[in-house]
This record gives sequence, C-alpha cells and structure tokens, in this order.
Amino acid sequence: MPIFVLSKLLFSFVLVGAVSHEKPTHIDPLISTEDYLKNYGINVTEHFFTTKDKYILRAFRLPRPGAPVVMMQHGILASSWCWLTNTPETSAGIVLWNMGYDVWLTNSRGNTYSRNHTTLKTKTKEFWDYSFDDMAINDVPANLENILKETDKKDLTVVAWSQGATQMLIAASGSNKKLIESSVNLFVALSPVTYMKNQKSLLLDIASYGKLSAILEKEYPYGFLDTPVLIPAVVEFLCIATAGKICSITVDSLCGTSPLDGVDAIENLTSHFPAGTSVKDLDHYAQFIETGLMRRYDYGSWIANLKHYSHTVPPTYDLKQIKVKTALFLGTNDALADPTDMLQLAEELNPSTIVFQKEYIGYSHVTWLVGTGSESWNWFKDMETLLKQYNPLPAVKASAVPVVV
Repeated sequence: MPIFVLSKLLFSFVLVGAVSHEKPTHIDPLISTEDYLKNYGINVTEHFFTTKDKYILRAFRLPRPGAPVVMMQHGILASSWCWLTNTPETSAGIVLWNMGYDVWLTNSRGNTYSRNHTTLKTKTKEFWDYSFDDMAINDVPANLENILKETDKKDLTVVAWSQGATQMLIAASGSNKKLIESSVNLFVALSPVTYMKNQKSLLLDIASYGKLSAILEKEYPYGFLDTPVLIPAVVEFLCIATAGKICSITVDSLCGTSPLDGVDAIENLTSHFPAGTSVKDLDHYAQFIETGLMRRYDYGSWIANLKHYSHTVPPTYDLKQIKVKTALFLGTNDALADPTDMLQLAEELNPSTIVFQKEYIGYSHVTWLVGTGSESWNWFKDMETLLKQYNPLPAVKASAVPVVV
C-alpha cells in the first residue's frame, strides 16, 4: 500500500464503515476561520494571549458581547477547527453561538495557531520542550483570565475534548485549583484522556514500548506532525523505525470506529489536522501507559526529577482535589478514553464534583465532532440541559443570526 494512503489511514481518521446521513459543507484547508464563519453570519474576532512562560496563544471569538461565555478547548494534534467541521446544525461551536452564547475557541501551544513565543524561536528545542502538563500550568490560566477580562464576566463554561480535558483536570487539581474553582461554572469533559491502561492506540503503545519517543525527538526536534505535507514522510519514517508495526495500523486502533461518524465531517476534520504538537507531549501520554499512573512528566533519572520537582519521582496528580463541577461524557467505542479507564477516573474524582456522567452507546473518540444522525447529537442535548442549570442564557436573548446553509 502506498505510504500516502497509509498516512491518510493513520492521521485522517477515515473510519471503516462510517455512514453519513447529512453532508456538511466542504472545508478548504486554505480557508481561514474568519472567512469560513462569515458564511454563517458570524463575524469572528482574533485574540492573542501570552502565557506566564511567554508562549503566545491565539483564540477565535464568536462574539455575543454580554452573553454567557463558553470556552472550547481541542485535543492533541487538533486545533480550534474541530468545533466547526460538521454541518452548521451539528458543529458545537456554531450551535452554541446560535443559541446565544459568547463562544471562544482556544488553541494549545505549538499548534498551527499558537506557534509563537516572545523570546524563543520555533526552530529551537526549547520552544518544543513542553507537554500537556505545561498547558495545564500556563495555557489554561492564560485563556481563562484573558477571556474573562475581555468579556467582563466572573465565570464561564469550559467544553474540552480529549487532551483539552486532560489539561483541565490537571489544572483543577494543582496550582491553578483556586482559579478554576472561581472562574469555571461547569467543566464538560468529552472523552477525557487520563488513565490509559486499556487504551488501544497502536501509535501510543509503540511510543511507550521501545522508546519510540527518543527516536522521534531526534528526528523531529522542532515539532511533530505540524505540517500536513510532511505526513507521508513521517509515516514512512515510522514504518522503518518500528519495523513495520506502524504501517499496519488500523483506524479503530487509533480512535475507535462508529457508524455514527460521518465520512464528510471526518474529511473536514482532516483539512486542518494534524495541527502539530511536541514529541514530549506524546511521550507524556506514553508514560501514563507505561506506569498506569497519572503523574507529571518523568525526566528519566532521579537526579533530573529532583531538579524539576524536588522529588526523585514525578508527583502524581491528586484528582480528589478537584472541586469544579464536572460532567463526564464517555463513548463505548472510544479507543483512547476507554470506558474501563473512565471508571477509574470517576472513582478518583470526588463524588460531589461529578454532576453528570454518561456513556454514549457507539460513540468513538471523535463522534462529538463528526457524528451524523440524531443519535450522535444526544450528547449535545444533555450538555444543553447542563448549561441551562450552570450557565443559563438570559430570559430574553438576542435573536440568533439566521444560519446560511
């Protein structure tokens, strides 16, 4: 099989047996967020937030000044586009705006839209020396504080998918605990990647077995999968580096498959995916798999860990410290956030923290973003009920601009 075809299988989430009942508008990889959303009557504004460690993050606002605020955080290798890739009736970012919310789409450090720093150049190892732990410590507070300042609001709702949920859980249990408790009225966690004993991603399995990350870091020191045109070359490299194991990867071993996932929406998702990350980011997840623990990044020796943490082993995240109201949205077909691992997550959280917990039958890791048909929208209906309770719209809201289809 040609390497290009393999790359599409690995990084495009082309799900075997996926069925599309509704066809979203094709998204050109070259179109900007602003130009795309103009088609739906939304005048997007662009914002830049600087973190304490001087990364510059870009956020897109779907503005409704004065309205309740929803911040949406994407997952690993993705970008803010993930909330827009389905039909306008089933793209969560667009639907929330049409409902009357002031919607903010944030971007993690190192991805397509947040690849700047006040002092470091992107072609340096120092720039790419981060994982989701750094996002939790620095990106999350930068986004929250700046969005609340811009909107003059006391709190907001966070909707986070995959790694976006990982960094929120870490932020809410660590040094940013008080900020999260005071500024987040509801945390909606879609497929939160945490405990990974039962995950089925071959890429992460191999990264954790055989120290693939060390090889990748040497080959790709300035970012991983940050340029779509390089994907075939990356997959070819992985084929050689793993003695053919990565070449035989199937889609279901990456994120799970579901007949609820629409082919056209998946294609749209891949138009701006992958958006890049660091090798260290992948390696941190590989360490979760190796140890069965959720803990900070292991620098490989007790001396290095002592330097970073004043401990010889990385500290474990204490999820019982989390107090923000949390809603767990889980999929039975999810290969990354496996249902069994999610039970362990729920047991670790304080029961009073969990305000909602549900497994959605047949949902994969990406159904929240690319689902088609009424069953794939059940999750949003449940989230809408939660929003009415924790972040309600005013009794009389501004009329939504009609959607142009």
